[in-house]
Amino acid sequence: MPDIEIPCVQCKEVFIFSEKDQDMFYQRNMMQPQRCPKCRSKKAALRPDAPARFEIVCDNCGKHDTVPFQPKVGRSVLCRECHEASRSRARHA
Repeated sequence: MPDIEIPCVQCKEVFIFSEKDQDMFYQRNMMQPQRCPKCRSKKAALRPDAPARFEIVCDNCGKHDTVPFQPKVGRSVLCRECHEASRSRARHA
């Protein structure tokens, strides 16, 4: 299965539906997405049962982001990209 380019029904931007994501959707018996990842996460955040998200500033790169937990004073907090990069380095060490 090659990657597929799909136009988002909400923002009209074209996004890539990767082979890896296609496999995951197929395994879960889900249809291919109609919205790009940004629009999907915005829609999910508007649901009444959506978990709370907290605004943060990444201690590594300074980027503004949100996290699904209440940050504790005195503990560092990372944006999604820095967190993923640190996890990847830890796996390969």
